Amino acid sequence: MINEIKIEFGEGKKLSAVNDDFRIDADMPVNEGGEGSAPDPMQLFLASLGTCAAHYTRKFCETRSLSLEGLELKLRYQYNDEGTQISKFTYELTIPENFPEKYKAALLRALDLCPIKKLLLNPPSFQLEIV
Repeated sequence: MINEIKIEFGEGKKLSAVNDDFRIDADMPVNEGGEGSAPDPMQLFLASLGTCAAHYTRKFCETRSLSLEGLELKLRYQYNDEGTQISKFTYELTIPENFPEKYKAALLRALDLCPIKKLLLNPPSFQLEIV
């Protein structure tokens, strides 16, 4: 099955990713000629990694009737020495003091289920076409 997201070219440096269910706007920062009116593509990618992991964290807690209060997830990332490519991601999950010890390791495994992260570990092939 082939799925599709259409990218629309807006004014200036604005872009929109559109399909039947949603529209996600992007814009480049001011220092790159955009207006900074929306996240840039890299910010959208990073947000997708973080929200994907948070989804699995939430799902884990909800299926065990564990409160989400006090949970906080941060996605930290480092660039290589040249500053051209991200070389390391760290998921930092803060849990409340009363979080059950017996669930901590399983919670980390749930956070690790994100299919977007798995895509980076086993990347798909890319094909470029002019039609």
